[in-house]
Amino acid sequence: MNLALRLAAMPLWASAVVVVAIPTVVAMFGPAVVRRTVGLERLATNNEVAGFKFAVLGVVYAVLLGFAVIVVWEKFHDAESAVAQEAGITTTLFRLSDGLGAEAGAPLRDRLDIYIHAVIEDDWPAMARGGLSPIGTGAINELYAAALAVHPVDARAVALFSTIITQLNQLTQARRARIVLAEGSVPGMMWAVLSVGAVVTVGLALVQIA
Repeated sequence: MNLALRLAAMPLWASAVVVVAIPTVVAMFGPAVVRRTVGLERLATNNEVAGFKFAVLGVVYAVLLGFAVIVVWEKFHDAESAVAQEAGITTTLFRLSDGLGAEAGAPLRDRLDIYIHAVIEDDWPAMARGGLSPIGTGAINELYAAALAVHPVDARAVALFSTIITQLNQLTQARRARIVLAEGSVPGMMWAVLSVGAVVTVGLALVQIA
């Protein structure tokens, strides 16, 4: 589980402590600790050079951080679209199953109900941990099995069956997109660069003479 998923899995108060409280405490007491351990003369020697380095590094870090925010926002929008598409397809399949008749459509509706519960009760918790639920995968396989068990007997039934299979394919694609997006939108390398950049930026700020 990467850092973003760990923070998302934390309670709100715990993530607030990690993201807000601890960095604030470091920013407040860090300069005092540095002043006590490093003499003023030593800090003043490279103060002007360190100032230019801090300015350049700050700009570069701000650009990287802005890029990460844009990526996360776009992935969040994509995840919303995938979930909305998946929900819409399940509704369409439920309505199309009525056209198969009470007897032929009942198994498909039952499997749809099982799939929806599997998504809510198993898929979403597994996604929060950055994983994949085998129960959800099994539910969509059973959904395909129920659809393929239908034997159309006339042209209308054949057209309806073709539409149902097309919708099932789109449902599979929407579920796969949702799962992939849940794995994390910021690569591990980017997290490493942002973390190192934050430490260096704060470190340079601590040794500056105001």
